[in-house]
Amino acid sequence: MFTLTKILSLFVYPLSLGLFFVGLSLWGQLRGNRAAAGLYTFLALGILYFPSTQFGVNTFAAPLEARYPAFSPEELPDGDIIVVLGGGIEAEGKFGRWADLNEAGDRVLMGAELWQAKKAQRLIVSGGKTQGSTSEAARMRDLLVRLGVSESAITLEEESLTTQSNAEQVAKLEGGSNQHLLLVTSSLHMRRAVGLFTAQGFKVTAAPTDHRVHRYPHAIPGWMPTVEHLSTSTAAIHEWVGFWVYDKMGRFDPIDTVDSSSDQQ
Repeated sequence: MFTLTKILSLFVYPLSLGLFFVGLSLWGQLRGNRAAAGLYTFLALGILYFPSTQFGVNTFAAPLEARYPAFSPEELPDGDIIVVLGGGIEAEGKFGRWADLNEAGDRVLMGAELWQAKKAQRLIVSGGKTQGSTSEAARMRDLLVRLGVSESAITLEEESLTTQSNAEQVAKLEGGSNQHLLLVTSSLHMRRAVGLFTAQGFKVTAAPTDHRVHRYPHAIPGWMPTVEHLSTSTAAIHEWVGFWVYDKMGRFDPIDTVDSSSDQQ
C-alpha cells in the first residue's frame, strides 16, 4: 500500500505530469493530429517550466512556509515530549559508512537542539523501514547520540511509513492524548502533520525546520528554471494535495479515544 501510494502520487508531480503530456503529444503526432500535439506540447512546457522558477516556488511553497516560520528554542514553550518525524535521513550509500542526511535533515539537528535546550526530557523519533533493514527511527537515534543526546532519552517508533501512521503510532506509545508535543518536521510538511497529531488528542507546538524558500535572491534570475526550484515546488504540491486528500477523508477530525486503536489507514 505504501509503494502504491507513492507511485500514484507521482501523477500530481510536475515532472511526471509534464512527461505524461509529452507522451500525449507524441501520440498526437503519430495520429497526424498536429493541433492536439501542439496543445499537449504547450501544456507540457508550462507544467515543467513554471514550478521550476522562483515564481513557482513563491506560488506553491511560500504560503505553506509563511504559516510556520523558524523559532529558536528559547522562543518555544516547554513540552512533555519532542517528536521528530522521519524523512530527513537516508540509508547509507553503496560506498558510504553512515546514514546520510537529505534536504530535510535539519529535523534531526532541531530535535537535538531542543533536547539540549531542555525543552522536554524525552524525545521520540518516528519512522519505519523505508530503505534496507534499519528503520529511519534507528538511524536518527544513532545520529542524535553522536550529537550529544542521551540514548536513554530517546524512544523509537519504528512502525510508521506515513504521516498518518506517525501520529497514530506515537499516540499508541504515549497511551493517547492530552500531552504537549514539540513537533519537529519540515515547514512545508508542518500544516498536515499538526492536523494529524492534533486529531490524536495531542496539544501540538510546531517546531518547524528545513525552510526552502530563500530569503536572498540567487545569482541565477528567478525566471530561469532550475532543478532546485522544481524540487521545492514539487514538495509543496505534494503537501497541498496531501492536505486536501486527508481533509476530504476526515483524517483531521478528532479521534474518539474509545476507538483510538481502530485502523485509520
